[in-house]
Amino acid sequence: MAWNQTACKRWRLVAAGVLVAAVTALALAWTSYNVIHTVNGQSEYYQAHDYYAEDQVMLAADPAQGWTQGILAGPDTPLYGVRLYFSSLDRVVHGTLYVDLLDESGQRLTGAALDMTEILGLDFQGIVFEQPVFPEKDATRYTLHIYYAPATEEDVLGLVYGTGPMPEEAELDENQIPLVLDPDAAISANAANPAFPLEGGTVQPEGGATAAMQYITNYSGNIGLWLCVPVAVILFAAVLGAWWLIFWKKASAPACVAYAVAALGLGWALITPPMAGPDEYTHLAGAYSMASRMMGQSGVQVDYDDWGREVYTLPMRECDAPYMRDRSGEIGVFGYKQILDHPGGFGNSGQLTKEVEVVAPANPQAVQYLPQALGILLARLIGLGFYPMLLMGRLFSVAAYTALAALAVRVATQGSKEIFGAAALLPMGLSLAGSFSADTMVLGMAFLFTALCFVGMTEKKPVGLARQVALLILAALLAPAKAIYLGMVALVFPMKAENLGGKLRSRVFKALVCAAALIGWLAANGSTMTYMLRSVDTERIQLAIPPALILAAACWVAWYKLHHKRWFKWAALGACGLILLAGGTTVLWVLANSGQTLTPEEMAAGIQPNGESIYTFSIGYMLSHPSQTIKLLANTVVDQLPVYLQGLVGALPGEPIVHKLSLSWSLTILLLLVPVCASVRQNEQPVRLTRPVRWVMGLVTASVVLLMVAAALIWTPINATTVFGIQGRYLLPVLPLFLLLLGEQGAFCTRRDVSRGIRAASVFVSAAAALESFALFCGA
Repeated sequence: MAWNQTACKRWRLVAAGVLVAAVTALALAWTSYNVIHTVNGQSEYYQAHDYYAEDQVMLAADPAQGWTQGILAGPDTPLYGVRLYFSSLDRVVHGTLYVDLLDESGQRLTGAALDMTEILGLDFQGIVFEQPVFPEKDATRYTLHIYYAPATEEDVLGLVYGTGPMPEEAELDENQIPLVLDPDAAISANAANPAFPLEGGTVQPEGGATAAMQYITNYSGNIGLWLCVPVAVILFAAVLGAWWLIFWKKASAPACVAYAVAALGLGWALITPPMAGPDEYTHLAGAYSMASRMMGQSGVQVDYDDWGREVYTLPMRECDAPYMRDRSGEIGVFGYKQILDHPGGFGNSGQLTKEVEVVAPANPQAVQYLPQALGILLARLIGLGFYPMLLMGRLFSVAAYTALAALAVRVATQGSKEIFGAAALLPMGLSLAGSFSADTMVLGMAFLFTALCFVGMTEKKPVGLARQVALLILAALLAPAKAIYLGMVALVFPMKAENLGGKLRSRVFKALVCAAALIGWLAANGSTMTYMLRSVDTERIQLAIPPALILAAACWVAWYKLHHKRWFKWAALGACGLILLAGGTTVLWVLANSGQTLTPEEMAAGIQPNGESIYTFSIGYMLSHPSQTIKLLANTVVDQLPVYLQGLVGALPGEPIVHKLSLSWSLTILLLLVPVCASVRQNEQPVRLTRPVRWVMGLVTASVVLLMVAAALIWTPINATTVFGIQGRYLLPVLPLFLLLLGEQGAFCTRRDVSRGIRAASVFVSAAAALESFALFCGA
């Protein structure tokens, strides 16, 4: 009987695994089918001659001889084909159209053939050459030989052309290609360019003629299969491997999370186009600079232009310099195709012979760039080109995030492992890990720090020396890495004294943790604090704070020595409270009266061409204009809260400010529900957190939110309607705290252990988000 039950369970597992495999394969196949049909055959165009009249149609004197059209192209204009404006004279024509590209000596370089039935009406027709041509010098002259073999004498084609002098609204570039300066004038303009002679027609207009023409400068071909296969294989392995570990092998939570994070992170490293992650170009410059300094070479250099503005240049290898950007990379099929066009193999020189102007990285020596810098270092040592180097840096980032996330799940208590696992498997963290981002290390360190503190709060077992050292190091690194996470250091306060070796050792340890975090925070963010306090009379504050602190300390010492006398005890405490209240009131009064008051004339003069004011919020301005500040915050919550929730879970792939991509709301809701379900406790599971601990965790979460808003406000123009710069991903490090607090409410409980189901749901939903993001990137 027992054997039959065991066999039945095993067969049910096999059936479930087959079902999971089938559903996953179907989803991957359907998405791949749509992606392939979207990206294959896509072209990018360059308007070579945009001066023509649709009623001017030139017929060929002899279809077999056709027309010849002179063209010019430079090394920055690859020729994958051309688009010509044909007229079928209001009928369907049959036959074959031929276009040959000839060099200056008349030799055929490449060409194409086209079924004439594809030419419908009066429109541009793309003609892709058999092989692309890459001009080697400026103004390289070629000739297009355009001819056709009609099926009958009635099958006639014509070319739309322009004639006469070019309008004044145009000029020629370095390759003699006309550039349109006034698009409205170009609509009706009709002109010929002497550098583009069109010959072979039944008539030759006086002054010459030029065919309406566009260059095809890029062509995707059949790239879709190359893009889909590696992504599909990795996501299939991630889903089936996770299912096998969770349900068949019944592996531990850390092992399941480590595998899923590594596999899905690798998928995101391939899914995200080069430099299409959040501010990835800036973080790449920081990591590249750190790698250079680790190799004893020059990092980012700071100089000043003629107006005294800072200019940042980054010495780079010759093979890297052409691909470095100062803005977010493009998405779509051509964002991926650039990797295949420039594979960048081995044997590249490691010498930094080029200098590229870059956007200033936040801190090119910061520890959060260490994994990516190590990846770049290894790639440069073995001579890899730019795109393999970029992938190597991403893989090291995934490895670091995987290690920190798995370690956080391992040290977490039994009832909280699913919370940390679900948070780590959200697409937001995985996409950051799969690109160059300073938030990767910050996120992993925040998870680990929270898990270590949570163990010390809830369990009755000593926190060993190794874990105490880890907490000290994480506190010293976490706060400086991202200023808004300073308040997370307060999580050490609720840790039980007996777990830290007694009251004295506990106090010393907590003081060291806070001191390390505060010192690092001030060292990393001193200039930002100075900017925030730019309109504040800090001299008066400095005069008020020290005496208040000294008097409060004296009252506390007196109470400590004489606290056995009840009347003195309460008198000392009251005096201490009054002193602190007076000092705090003084500081608030100074802040509230330090705001910059602007006249209407100054406000009008400070408006930039984009409509934003040059004046931004400061602490003094916020306190002296409370109604305006409150209105701004209320508008921000009402207008942007859904966007923040999408950003928190990763439903806005890529750089959300630039790319404007968004996952479906059904998938977004699932991404929000899975972590919430992970916080649900079992019926028999006791309450994990005492009331003081819950208060501390709530205040820590609130401090991160407030610091995030304050940091964003200092860059927000005073005439803005919502706060600039807030993104939901900044709240991801404190998501476990929110989930732990949510689970303590006991509103929902389960009768049995659902941890394996939560892990599986986290993996499946995250893989679905990665797949939809891939489709969005390709179809953009």
